[in-house]
Amino acid sequence: MPCEPVHQPARQLFSDIGLVTVKIALWLGVALLVLLWTAGAALAAGATDWAAGLIASGKAIELGTSAAQIPVPAWLAPWIDPALAQAAQQAVLWTVSTFRDSLPWLGAMVGWLVPLIWVGWGLGLLVLLALAAGAHLLIGRVASASRPSTPSPL
Repeated sequence: MPCEPVHQPARQLFSDIGLVTVKIALWLGVALLVLLWTAGAALAAGATDWAAGLIASGKAIELGTSAAQIPVPAWLAPWIDPALAQAAQQAVLWTVSTFRDSLPWLGAMVGWLVPLIWVGWGLGLLVLLALAAGAHLLIGRVASASRPSTPSPL
């Protein structure tokens, strides 16, 4: 199967910048994405753990009740319909009163989300590293295809 010719921009990229520089830029970008992915997972795990503790302790009832009694600020009134805000507050009160007795076991159930978050983090990290390795190999192939082949002396 003959190789298709590489376009001129790819040839110029690998001759001007250098193959090593492109690969370093790829892995620096991957490192930045890994850092952001890890920070997001840590924040999600921390917030989930906090919410699980809040739900299990029963303080979510107090928080929901007090949040449902907050009036809409005057500066926000032009953008939020007061009837809609009242309906949302009533929905919060109904939810709190409905789940009042089941909050302790619901908090324990939410606590199981933290390990699942870290499993999702690990799977996402594997996918990211696999994509980066594929891009690394692809850069090498494009660079080798863009080099002019020298005829073998026969």
